[in-house]
Amino acid sequence: MSEVVEEPAGLGERGRRMWRESLAIWSLTPAHLVLLEEACRIADRLDLLNSMLRSLTVDVNPDVEQFGEISGLLAESRSQSSALKLLLAEIRQGQTGSAPAKETPAGGVGVHDLTRRIAERKRKAEG
Repeated sequence: MSEVVEEPAGLGERGRRMWRESLAIWSLTPAHLVLLEEACRIADRLDLLNSMLRSLTVDVNPDVEQFGEISGLLAESRSQSSALKLLLAEIRQGQTGSAPAKETPAGGVGVHDLTRRIAERKRKAEG
């Protein structure tokens, strides 16, 4: 995708940074741009949840009501983090990007590479 993609309205600082940096390394399909937008909004939401948690945990001994709020915020934060992780995995799979995938220390970049390496080892063992 070579056209300039406009930044979605309403993103916070973290979401805008994520949008810019993602588009700098990837070229995404329109469907994956929608996923990226949602991922950016979740990143902003995680910042908000974090600031709420920090404001509640200033007290050394929170009362029972605050403990319930903290527990709920932590649960929502975990949920949003999981959603972000899944969206980013989907986006990475859908990239038509310009930047090559970085290899892991083991030499691979994912399931396809692992499958290739297993097949190579089998061929070496058989041959």
